[in-house]
Amino acid sequence: MCWFRNCYPDSMDGKKIKGKIVICDNDEDKNSYYKMNEVRNLEGIGAVLVSDKTNGDASDFDDFPMTVIRSKDAVEILAYLNSTKNPVATILPTTVVSQYKPAPAVSYFSSRGPSSISRNILKPDIAAPGSNILAAWTAYDGEETDEGREIPKFKIMSGTSMSCPHVSGMAVVLKSHYPSWSPSAIKSAIMTTASQINNMKAPITTELGAIATAYDYGAGEINTNGALQPGLVYETTAIDYLNFLCYHGYNISTIKVISKGVPAGFACPKGSEVNMISNINYPSIAVFNLTGKHSRNITRTLTNVAGDGIITYSLTIEAPIGLTVTVRPTSLQFTKNGQRLSYHIIFTPTVSPLQKDMFGSITWTTKKFNVRIPFVASSR
Repeated sequence: MCWFRNCYPDSMDGKKIKGKIVICDNDEDKNSYYKMNEVRNLEGIGAVLVSDKTNGDASDFDDFPMTVIRSKDAVEILAYLNSTKNPVATILPTTVVSQYKPAPAVSYFSSRGPSSISRNILKPDIAAPGSNILAAWTAYDGEETDEGREIPKFKIMSGTSMSCPHVSGMAVVLKSHYPSWSPSAIKSAIMTTASQINNMKAPITTELGAIATAYDYGAGEINTNGALQPGLVYETTAIDYLNFLCYHGYNISTIKVISKGVPAGFACPKGSEVNMISNINYPSIAVFNLTGKHSRNITRTLTNVAGDGIITYSLTIEAPIGLTVTVRPTSLQFTKNGQRLSYHIIFTPTVSPLQKDMFGSITWTTKKFNVRIPFVASSR
């Protein structure tokens, strides 16, 4: 067993690595994959990565024996290393853990908000399984396969490349059930029915244990069964997206270069400015530059996709201390499939400026449906 500070490629003595379990400090300067790969190439037989960014639930080291520990836990191991000339460690056989708790948790490498394009659009939209996913693997990519070994038909991977197929597959299922639904209706159904609760019936957390916010998982983790019966959807139209460009400061000439589908006669709304982006009919809300005691008025429109018949939705608001959220009306009654109804939200800070980004949600509920959107309000 031996210890190297960072295990950078070309920084270690191969003679000291061969046949050893190597402890590597980690930092953000170099991807941990390259460090572990360097240990493997130097014929190390295993590795311990010291990192406070992850608890080791997700890895991309395939069949190379390794684990991740926190820096506070590394103190005891390093003390042992310094206490003897021949430190010994044992790698035990891998065991499969099913029904792991708590799950899900947002991985450290998952993309986070706020949006870098506009703070008046809440990002990310949604979270989906993306850590240590066993999936089919192409037989034409042998780059990561050791020489002489057969290219595997399956591979364990982590990242957006794994979470995206979950959402894409879910979208296909929804489209097959509802062929007339638009992409935005499908997106809304996925977002408004997402879950914020883990398998311990507690709020979803980050990988390091902090309670997750909409900046971590958007509307929550995808829920296939719920998305098949959303009740209501938020239709984001092409005009919404064209207006987004207007609000973002583009003139009509530039917008026509960006989008070839600008309708004849389209013009930017009068007084277009960046804070109007919050009014795009998106299945989440972000309100930026909320300062003083001034209120911000937002409108959302819902479309009934639950069929004909009288359905009445009641309102639930979850708002943080320091922010008053008022919604009018407080109930919505739909009678026909495809019917659209709008509601208005007023955000009023009770402290100014807001000391941090504040999160909450607005939910329309019946005995059968829960249609939830998250919101975030911030002063800067």
